[in-house]
Amino acid sequence: MYHNRRRDADILTLAGVIASGELGDVWRVHSIMDQDGATTLETGATGGLLRDLGSHLVDQMLWLLGPATHVHGALDWTDRFGETTDCGFFLTLRHASGAVSTVSASKLNHSATRELRAYGSEGNYLASGADVQAEALRAGRRPAGEPTTWGIDARENWGTLAVAGGRSLVAWEQGNYAGFYTEFARAIRGGGPGPVPAAEGIRTLEVLDAARRSALENTVVELGGQDPV
Repeated sequence: MYHNRRRDADILTLAGVIASGELGDVWRVHSIMDQDGATTLETGATGGLLRDLGSHLVDQMLWLLGPATHVHGALDWTDRFGETTDCGFFLTLRHASGAVSTVSASKLNHSATRELRAYGSEGNYLASGADVQAEALRAGRRPAGEPTTWGIDARENWGTLAVAGGRSLVAWEQGNYAGFYTEFARAIRGGGPGPVPAAEGIRTLEVLDAARRSALENTVVELGGQDPV
């Protein structure tokens, strides 16, 4: 399963913040990824933004917070391209852990925004700024050519942790798309599991299907809250 965006620097950093326990019990995580990219929107019944960016944003929350038990979704629809297409979404997931996450994205609202917010019993964490790896790849750069600096973002994009002791900058982890392929190659050679097991891809698809159903029926869809076997 090609969920390489688990290796985005901002998500790796948030995972580290959660694992450190500094937030206490995690209550809510909000994830926004708006892109000003109408021309890149896949249209029609087999396209749409939910199946595109939605697959990555949902997978990130399931990876961080565990399986979802309830899903509520709202989709933005457009006929601008001749075929009815979802061009934006807002999803709320309730996780078996008790945490709640929201994920949202748009490609038609002339905004380029990436933001993560996490709230817990001991404080909050806020980070803004898109992972630099995708831009570097589009520019023709490759991880093998700059292994020590690849995926490292500027200090001005570092997140802020606010707890009882005050506020502090949290240096971003190094983005690691290359690690995805290293693990994939190792798995092909029989050296271990792949970077994302197929069962976890199924888990994400179940949430996307539930979100689409929720949006069409204006209802909250209940899931089993268990990882598929």
